Amino acid sequence: MTSNAERVRVVLNGRMVGEAAVDRIRGNMFTIAYAPGRLEAVALTGGREVARAVHETAGPAVALRLTPARNQMLGDHEDVVPVTIDAVDAQGRHVPTENRMTRFTVDGATLIGVGNGDPNSHESEKAPQRSLFNGLAQMLVQAGEGRGKVTITASAAGLRPARLVIDRVAATPRPQVAVTPTGAFILGWRRSRSFATAPDPSLAPSPGDNNSWDFTRSGSAATPEAGPSFRLYRAPLPVRRRVVAQGGTLGFARIEGRATVYVDGRQVAVKRDFAGGPLEVAVPPGAKAVAVLVEAAPNARSGLTGAVRLAPR
Repeated sequence: MTSNAERVRVVLNGRMVGEAAVDRIRGNMFTIAYAPGRLEAVALTGGREVARAVHETAGPAVALRLTPARNQMLGDHEDVVPVTIDAVDAQGRHVPTENRMTRFTVDGATLIGVGNGDPNSHESEKAPQRSLFNGLAQMLVQAGEGRGKVTITASAAGLRPARLVIDRVAATPRPQVAVTPTGAFILGWRRSRSFATAPDPSLAPSPGDNNSWDFTRSGSAATPEAGPSFRLYRAPLPVRRRVVAQGGTLGFARIEGRATVYVDGRQVAVKRDFAGGPLEVAVPPGAKAVAVLVEAAPNARSGLTGAVRLAPR
């Protein structure tokens, strides 16, 4: 056991069986012969009790219990509340040896999943039933719309059933996240050094050159320079079956500076203003590589400062 007190004491059925100074690095261990009843760990500081933890031996299971993570949920068709199912004895103590099948009904919400933590279980995670594992199972309940009550019941053969009511309060659904466009991000960009005049767009790093061209990614701006400057960006295009067969669209979310785009060495698009903005480029079937020559204005950011995505037509 671990504690941040000065000493810890162990009591079994009212009888002290051990006490020691707290070891905050390794914790404390006590060897005690098993006996059913009440086991207590008492934390002491300055000779006075400051905390106590108790565990009691449970009797036979007689009922089920439902415990929600929250007693209220939003009626927005989205909010989800986990609910724990466990078996208890006549004194309401958890019974960790109970593994019988439990069945559920949900009114005012939707049961979207069940589980029990058993790594060897092959039971459905969508069915309105689940075996207890070490006396426990869980369900996920998703709200309906508007105000109302969510009523949940759990039953098992030979046990008293459990019933739970959760308040469902009216709520406005949250704005939906925009659908992510299809396609693949362009990765593996290399960026040349700065040139005072436009370099030949066929310029490329030699094989094994890890120094003269920077490894970079879209979204990163080049350092501003005092005068006009040019940088060349190159990247391979990802292999996508539809793009290879039919061509596609290369979408630059934002380019800062004037830009000329080349696909497999052929000029396909020009951006004529320095202000940052998007650019879409048609990609022919079978295209393998893209190069972008970016001209920066004096003392201004430049480069591929937004994501670059290749999408099929």
